[in-house]
Amino acid sequence: MEMSIESWFNLHYYGFGHGVDGGGYDDDEEEEDESEEEEPTPKEPIVEVDDREFPFHDDVFYINLKGPRVRTGFDNLPMEILLNIFRFLNGVDRDAAALTCKRWFDAMGYRDFLDEVCFHFEEVSICDGTPPIALFLRSFRHFSNIKLTRVQFNGYCEFWDVFGEYLREITFCNCITLTKSKLTMILKRLPFLECLALEEADEFFKTWTPVELKRIEPVCRCLRKLALRKSNAFTVDHLYYLVAMGPNISALEISKCLKQIDAPTRVKILTTILTIMKMRKKKLQAVDFSYTMYDDLFLKQFAEIENMSLSQISLSFFERAPIKDPGIIDILRCQSAIVHLDLSSFLNLTDFALIEISTSLRLLKTLKLNGCWLLTDFGVESIYKLDRLQVLDLSDCDKISDRGFMKAIVDRRRDCMSQLYLSMLPGLTDSVILKICLTLLNLTVIDFCGSDCMNDTSVQFLFCYLKCLRILRLNGCVKISDAGLTGENLPVAVIEIWDTQTTFAICELRSLQELQLSGCFKVTDFTLTHAFRFRELRELNLAHCVQISEPGIEAMSLNCPALEQIDMSDCFHVNDRCVVALAKNLVRLRSLKLVRLPLLTVASVDALVEYAKALRYINIRGCPKIPKDAPERLKKIATLRNIPKC
Repeated sequence: MEMSIESWFNLHYYGFGHGVDGGGYDDDEEEEDESEEEEPTPKEPIVEVDDREFPFHDDVFYINLKGPRVRTGFDNLPMEILLNIFRFLNGVDRDAAALTCKRWFDAMGYRDFLDEVCFHFEEVSICDGTPPIALFLRSFRHFSNIKLTRVQFNGYCEFWDVFGEYLREITFCNCITLTKSKLTMILKRLPFLECLALEEADEFFKTWTPVELKRIEPVCRCLRKLALRKSNAFTVDHLYYLVAMGPNISALEISKCLKQIDAPTRVKILTTILTIMKMRKKKLQAVDFSYTMYDDLFLKQFAEIENMSLSQISLSFFERAPIKDPGIIDILRCQSAIVHLDLSSFLNLTDFALIEISTSLRLLKTLKLNGCWLLTDFGVESIYKLDRLQVLDLSDCDKISDRGFMKAIVDRRRDCMSQLYLSMLPGLTDSVILKICLTLLNLTVIDFCGSDCMNDTSVQFLFCYLKCLRILRLNGCVKISDAGLTGENLPVAVIEIWDTQTTFAICELRSLQELQLSGCFKVTDFTLTHAFRFRELRELNLAHCVQISEPGIEAMSLNCPALEQIDMSDCFHVNDRCVVALAKNLVRLRSLKLVRLPLLTVASVDALVEYAKALRYINIRGCPKIPKDAPERLKKIATLRNIPKC
């Protein structure tokens, strides 16, 4: 059977037919041919085709015509190429693709894909005989990341023996029945655990007394990260014990802790944390003390630890820092290898500290300064030195103006910049938006929530130049209207050459996956009908868009088939027919928020029960016409994870 020229091209492109003798057969087939000593069959003559209409160069086809005539397709792709294709898909799409064939299902077992999926067990019993554990014990695949929230541990469970060797990350959140013996039993069955997180674990630490430091078990040699979050009851002994369990820990997180304890106990624990950092300084690479209570003396002693090279630091500071020589300056001077720096809500961060960041941390790729309200243009200008920057967050730094931002970002080439967060910046004007679009062409995430600089002309620049955008957040940008989002009826065109005027619509952002328009009350059904055509849009926020109604929502549900999360709270024109359209047309709908909608009745609930087969989370509070038995009706949705309170 002859093969088409297009298939020959695909074979050559994917690396088939590059053997020494020009053939594409396996070694086993060659050995069989040699053993049988058959005469080689003459090659078929290549027939040149004159009238070929393909978008490829003739030289390419001349090479590919020599490839072996073996039928191929997506099911026969090399695994490496298949994995690269799957990286462009989100978790839901990969799960759907895995049902195609066994080869695609095997690709789902790749480590990076497994780590992206977290199985969350919330308010269930961890027991072999009850769901969902009984269902998981019959599962034919494994997983690497689980989170346990308010679960009940009832004796021995075979679940850990079956899946323990595959687990790499586990989080215990507010598990009241968790004890030291139960934690030990679980960890002994997780030989390759890399991340252990204890969140809201005050009850667990209170029951774990006294702490015996003579015998540490189990010893998790693969453990790389230890995280304590939102906990205040742990003691010095608890810290020493947990750290001793992981001799190879390279990341330590103690975030949102030490808020409700007395000062002497807090100082003792902070001293212990510094001691642990000194003990593990050669292996430690990342620390996260965000939103944890500490003082400037702690930062001074942090900076005095010698021979410790960190690549990631997260710090938040709420105390009063000294005006001269604060501790954060010393840390920045001695940790020159930092790649990711998060100083969100570091209220005392000054311009001199930011200048030190730009001078010392030349390897920096991520810089987050959200809420650092003392920063001004004088300090922000120094960011131009960071030529490797990929992620920048200057949100809520309200003293920054166009002058500082232009010198920091716009005045040099930044092809590697991918994420920019500029929400709540009253000092920026719309004149800087065009400069951003012309300089940062590869942006995939941009956030202008609550910024006055965004208007109809500004968003036109985004649609014209930033074609790679995947996440666009414009919450609270009240100046944006239908004219800016659709490009119609604009007073002034964005591009005007002679007599030709060009405008742009938001649908030209073909890669858009998340769109936030909450509070844009000038947006109407005209935008939803004429400009909402997204094949990849997964998350949409239209809360407080009070002018949208049934025609626009029906058109949107038909033209955006990939939508999974929708928020239409306070859109008081939304009625039952709108909900029916969403439930019928959006087969992937997983999360729906319908808060304070006076027109919704029991018909909306019945439509969700009948059509929304993938719905997991719903919020329908503040709808006066929804009956009180709506939660009982919604229980019929098998995939629902929460029971709403009407």
